Amino acid sequence: MDTTMQIRVRVPARRMKKVQTLFAEMGTDITSAVNMFLAQVELTKRIPFDITSEVPNAATRAAIREAEDPDLPAYTSVEDLMAALKKK
Repeated sequence: MDTTMQIRVRVPARRMKKVQTLFAEMGTDITSAVNMFLAQVELTKRIPFDITSEVPNAATRAAIREAEDPDLPAYTSVEDLMAALKKK
């Protein structure tokens, strides 16, 4: 039988309470969930979910809002855009 090791992880108390409830509803506990996570990492040699930063940051959100502004001019061709730029 394998020996076990103990790990310590700092988790915000609010999150811990929420996930304890969720895991209990799923019929498991945090220790088992962490073991499942680690087993998947060992098996697949990757984190078993996507980690992305798809949520745009403040600068990107501002650029998107500006691009979607109906009061700004829109151009249907590069030629039209270049003509408008030359007029400035």
